Amino acid sequence: MKYTEILKKNARLGSQNTGEIFRIVVLSNITVVQIKEILELSLREEGINAEVVVGNYDSIIQDSIQVALKANAVVVFWEAANFIDNLHTNISVMQSSDIVDIAMGVENEIDLVLRNLKDHSLVLLNSFSSLAFDSYELDETSFKKLCREMNTVLKEKKSSNQIIVDIDPILAKTGISHSIDFRQYISSKNLYTIKFLKSYVEAIKPAFMAANGRSRKVLVLDCDNTLWSGILGEDGIDGIQMSDLTFNGKVFREVQTLLRGLRKNGILLALCSKNNVSDVEHIFRTHPDILLKEDDIVAKKINWQDKPKNIKDLAVELNLGLDSFVFLDDSEFELGLVQQALPQVKCIQVPTNLSEYPNLIRSLYREFFCLSKSSEDQQRSQMYQQEIQRKKLLKQFNSLDDYLASLDLEITIYWDCKIQISRAAQLTQKTNQFNLTTKRYTELDIEKMLASPKYILAAFSVKDCYGEYGVTGLVILEKKNDIPSKMFIDTFLMSCRVIGRNIEFAFFDKVVQELQYRGVTELHTEYLATSKNEQVRKFYDILGFEVVQEKEDYRNYVIQISNYRPRSIEYIRVKSHE
Repeated sequence: MKYTEILKKNARLGSQNTGEIFRIVVLSNITVVQIKEILELSLREEGINAEVVVGNYDSIIQDSIQVALKANAVVVFWEAANFIDNLHTNISVMQSSDIVDIAMGVENEIDLVLRNLKDHSLVLLNSFSSLAFDSYELDETSFKKLCREMNTVLKEKKSSNQIIVDIDPILAKTGISHSIDFRQYISSKNLYTIKFLKSYVEAIKPAFMAANGRSRKVLVLDCDNTLWSGILGEDGIDGIQMSDLTFNGKVFREVQTLLRGLRKNGILLALCSKNNVSDVEHIFRTHPDILLKEDDIVAKKINWQDKPKNIKDLAVELNLGLDSFVFLDDSEFELGLVQQALPQVKCIQVPTNLSEYPNLIRSLYREFFCLSKSSEDQQRSQMYQQEIQRKKLLKQFNSLDDYLASLDLEITIYWDCKIQISRAAQLTQKTNQFNLTTKRYTELDIEKMLASPKYILAAFSVKDCYGEYGVTGLVILEKKNDIPSKMFIDTFLMSCRVIGRNIEFAFFDKVVQELQYRGVTELHTEYLATSKNEQVRKFYDILGFEVVQEKEDYRNYVIQISNYRPRSIEYIRVKSHE
């Protein structure tokens, strides 16, 4: 898309987008004004009401204090060639002592900027690169050495809220000749081309998607010519290829290895294939060349029904929204069918040039990017598989209460400093359905709350006779108007994995009990409607809160703690983490 077309489409979407503004500030010591519309359009096309503000030219230090104040995210586009005028040229004839002085000065500036931005939720900092000017050099140049040293400083000083964006792979992917415009750089310090800025925006986009709760969770896979080369129903068990003995087999073996890596990182793998289920199960259980095993697959729909229906059934089975799904298939027809019927699903085709297939799988990591990683990621697939077994058991009971009592449910509550910071942040970033306000927080945000006397935080984990659900719920409470006896529920959320077990009520009973112990007499809260949290619209009403203010997509509540009536659910044991 040409830049003029980007401008027109961005303006159109900007007038149509509604909802809370996600404001990004770009700080730079070179000219990158075109990034505004490119970045805005990239996010507005995803339904994010983005607004990008580009700071003043070569004013990173000052703007890191002033312009960045009201930003949801900050991008620091710091160009090494502009540390001082013509550094990339003059450094080759400088004395070593002069270069050391420059390095010390830049290190002090980095330290100052990072300290200015340490309280921001999300900060992206470009690594320093010399590639634009010395990519043809065989030995390490003075400029390259300086960039390397300053990148070490960046890594050593960065905080948990900061991501270092490696510029070199973006330059390599785009091509240096297509990324750099020396004519514009000489005339107006505009070093980078539109093509590069588009590639750069695509590279950093997953961070903003994750910050807005838009990371995907499930990769749905076809089988024939997707997991292996060949068609099982035609080529037979011995005819499909996924070993190192053939070219096609090598490709699919590498693909399966990469898929196992995705699973290890907490991405759910599911199957959706038109095949005989017994034939596919036989492959997974007995074929000597298959690397993926049944334990790697969280759910499957192997039948002759249409794939849109099967994917919808998978969404119900996993209790996840369709916008959490990516569908990978070799058939253009099947992909078109799913895309038309389920536009929320991201559809991706296996390349006709099979040698490109492994790199396609590697590129999928961006669809599932999450700002926070937790120890539970590796167990996520197993937890979902256990949940499917629980649902099957439900059919054996005459009542829901009898079923829930049979699970032997136990909740462990983690108060304040006992909370796993990475998991708490991850829950805010990924939980959509049972989330009363859908506010997103980074690890730094959680750290700051835990360090502040204004906040009380509690998370909970759940286990039953089938195994561990992990840490699946979080409440964040804030003193209202700095009055200790009045608290405001900023966040109340729970993973979809534990919905329908009355766990939220057992947890809330203990939260209220703890607040009473801490001298709280009045509890305020709110419900902010989204397209995904309709099921909890009446949650606070059920708990006995009084509606103070109500609009179409907003409710404000209050309750006197003395008026709260606990549910006291007998079949759920609750304890605090010691």
